[in-house]
Amino acid sequence: MKIKNTLLIAVALIIISIFSCKKFEFKDRIKEGYIEYNIEYLDDSLDRFMKGLLPKKMIVKFKNNNTINKIESLSGIVSFTHIQNSRDKKNTTLVKIMNKKYRYAEKIDESSLFFEDIPGIKIETLDEIKQVAGLTCYKAKVTIPNREIEPFYIYYTNDIIIHKPNANTPFRSLDGVLLEFQVKLYSMNMKLTATKIVETEIDSDEFKIPEGYIPINRKTMEKILSTLK
Repeated sequence: MKIKNTLLIAVALIIISIFSCKKFEFKDRIKEGYIEYNIEYLDDSLDRFMKGLLPKKMIVKFKNNNTINKIESLSGIVSFTHIQNSRDKKNTTLVKIMNKKYRYAEKIDESSLFFEDIPGIKIETLDEIKQVAGLTCYKAKVTIPNREIEPFYIYYTNDIIIHKPNANTPFRSLDGVLLEFQVKLYSMNMKLTATKIVETEIDSDEFKIPEGYIPINRKTMEKILSTLK
């Protein structure tokens, strides 16, 4: 009788282990949670001291096809928060510089002020796959015409559900969440690599535009970015 009970317990533990592994390995598509990225700066012109002050991580939270990501300087003096609202088809950027707060809005699917627009960019999806932060990613080759830039490779996954995740980026034609890629953001060449993906509940209030931010137009935002350079 004891042997029988022991066998039943062992079987139960194995079943629990199998289902636990299934969740950990993200066998199902993820609808809600966050992605943590490591940021690497590719510009050789930046000295070591300057690179040390720049942000090293970016966290993207997602829920109901809405996303929010925040990048702030190591000292916390300057921060950028991008909120993409799929229902309103709007991307709102919150800029905080010390005690000053600004709000700037762009339409989804339009060229963004913050990303370098690349006319004629070619993205070729390939058969090669690899694991990034626990998810299966597909490889794509990016070719930029009329530039002295060698083609480079990016990796994206279809296991995270976000509608038009790259709408305001140069990779808008790619329907998949980028987990390893390089891009020119805020006039700086960066490489971002996902290091952690967590499936968890996100408070819907996170995607609401907070009060206290002064609305500004594109020209004013351009001046702010120019000053920060």
